[in-house]
Amino acid sequence: MFGSISTIAVLLASLHLSDALPQPRSPISERDSTNPLSRRTSQAEYVNNAIAAFNQMQTWYDKSTGLWQGSWWPSANALTTIADFQAYFPGELLSITDLVYPNTLANAPKSFGSGGFLDGFYDDELWWALGWIQVYDVTGDPKYLNTATAIFEDAKAAWGTTPCNGGIWWDKAHTYVNAIANELYITTAAKLANRSPHSPSDGYYWNEALKAHDWFMASGMINSDNVVNDGLNSNCQNNGYETFTYNSGVILGGLTEMAWASGDNSYNEKANTLALAAIAHFTDSNGILHEPCEPNSCDSDEQQFKGILARNINFMVNRATNLPESTRETYVNFLQKNADSIWAHDQSNDFLGLVFNGPPGTATIQTQGSALDVIVGAAAAF
Repeated sequence: MFGSISTIAVLLASLHLSDALPQPRSPISERDSTNPLSRRTSQAEYVNNAIAAFNQMQTWYDKSTGLWQGSWWPSANALTTIADFQAYFPGELLSITDLVYPNTLANAPKSFGSGGFLDGFYDDELWWALGWIQVYDVTGDPKYLNTATAIFEDAKAAWGTTPCNGGIWWDKAHTYVNAIANELYITTAAKLANRSPHSPSDGYYWNEALKAHDWFMASGMINSDNVVNDGLNSNCQNNGYETFTYNSGVILGGLTEMAWASGDNSYNEKANTLALAAIAHFTDSNGILHEPCEPNSCDSDEQQFKGILARNINFMVNRATNLPESTRETYVNFLQKNADSIWAHDQSNDFLGLVFNGPPGTATIQTQGSALDVIVGAAAAF
């Protein structure tokens, strides 16, 4: 379990966007094709499977609302998954991206009836912030980054208002201090620090990422198995609640971004510790990822969680600096084994269900997006 850590005192004044944001690894055709991993599926097959599943997902997209199946935060994740695929395979989904990005930006807030992308839950808001940051990364259009920064300010105003000497609440009713809202805060701040290192002032977002990171690592929410419990009790202690997969996933992206911003490899080392622990904890003897509620007890939120872990492991595969090759191989095997199982056992007519080793069951935007995160990761891992 991680305790308090020393902080980095000074934001690197020489930080530049081109240095701070490593690009995705080049396609396998541009690298040495010799690979120690045994490939069961080609990159082209993963890409084709992803495109087929994205096209089916679009049958749930409502242009009038900018949402998929009328779902709020899962639509933010669907947006992120589309933009994530575009980052690795630009041009493959233009018929979708050219519609979805501007249409969802314009219509989703109106359909939800809230101010901007704000609502009563800080985690909902920060999912949207992360989605628009990813869209900015693939389009370069500042309106998407500006949307993310505006969302972040709402959460920033709430930081430190809990009784736990820091952190943010899960909700504006102040009922719960949990892991996911605080991990999202760290990750959003770290991503903004790398995209706006000197705006609105030097270190503005980095300082938020750093204080939130230090608070979270000392909060006790990471248990002795290096798996993240759901939150804190009324005494600001680990409540021992369920270890959901996404709680072990979101922090990985934040730590990777913090390594870019600071040059401090200890953030990558922590990310690897948590990622490897999550893979060990949440996979079965065949290496297939499961949510603890499977197969019959998952609510609509839990249906989304596994893909968020896979998305962030894929982010580490492609963007983490100083990633040991043996660790990278573990991550790639994890992504591709699960993607293979999804397509063989968890899809019907390109709809993707909840349980990655089947049977498919009923597909929803949550199950579709979650499984797509895995397939995108498998394709990008070459």
